[in-house]
Amino acid sequence: MITLLICRMKKLVSIIIIFLVYCNHSFSNGHKTKFKDIKGFKKQFISMSEKKINRIKEVKKSDGFPVFEGKTSIQFTVNREDAGCGKGKAQTTQIQCDGRGNRSRQELNLGNMKLKNKEYIYEYAVYFDETYKPLEKGAVVIIGQMHTDNKAKGCHSCCHFWFQDFKYKGEHVYSWASKAAYSSEPVVIGKIDDLKGKWTHLKFHVLWKLDETGRFKIYKNNQVIADLKNIKTLADTCTGGYMKMGIYRHRTIGYWNSDWESLQDQTVYLDNIVLRKPKKKEKFKNN
Repeated sequence: MITLLICRMKKLVSIIIIFLVYCNHSFSNGHKTKFKDIKGFKKQFISMSEKKINRIKEVKKSDGFPVFEGKTSIQFTVNREDAGCGKGKAQTTQIQCDGRGNRSRQELNLGNMKLKNKEYIYEYAVYFDETYKPLEKGAVVIIGQMHTDNKAKGCHSCCHFWFQDFKYKGEHVYSWASKAAYSSEPVVIGKIDDLKGKWTHLKFHVLWKLDETGRFKIYKNNQVIADLKNIKTLADTCTGGYMKMGIYRHRTIGYWNSDWESLQDQTVYLDNIVLRKPKKKEKFKNN
């Protein structure tokens, strides 16, 4: 009887250990997470989290890390090997795995949002680490994007808008771009070299419209740098989307075909990621 009891206790202890290991694995490499520096968004989970290491961390000012406000910020570091996959059966037209050699990412997906005819304000602060080096060989680095949800019929565009590090007029810049607005010129936030080693606060106020009655107003450090009126702000037929914050690198195939080992790590810090409705006095009165 005692021997049987001991065996059962051993089995119970083994189950508990396995459960704890699984929970720890899920926390460090899993899909769902929660950061105190993100406010207003209903969900947070790691994008394309399967088959890759999670390099997204909450870091502290007391440990010497850059923080825009408060005590913590979110550190995003991406490596050339960070090409993961989505979870579960594909339910949209989105490609479910990043192709190693062409895409790598460390991003947080902040959940689906209904956008059509809505007015929202989005804010965040970005800090390019001093070691951050822009990519060459035609590669593009996306740091923040409003992705389409692909639920409406005919909605196949990747994004309503995005912020990117890319080469423009011979220099690497961080800029806003949009397929929805069919804008031929990006809105330049700043040269990468000028943004490194300091915080830049961005606010973008959007009136989401499928026709040309929308509006997109962009602030940098509380100064208006663009006010786009009477434009489409939603990609064709799309009515919803979801914010993704972090680093997403694509078109890195040039490195794969020539010198894969030279594709360096990149680190940025994001803080005060906020979604909110505009206050009464902030609302667009006349588009």
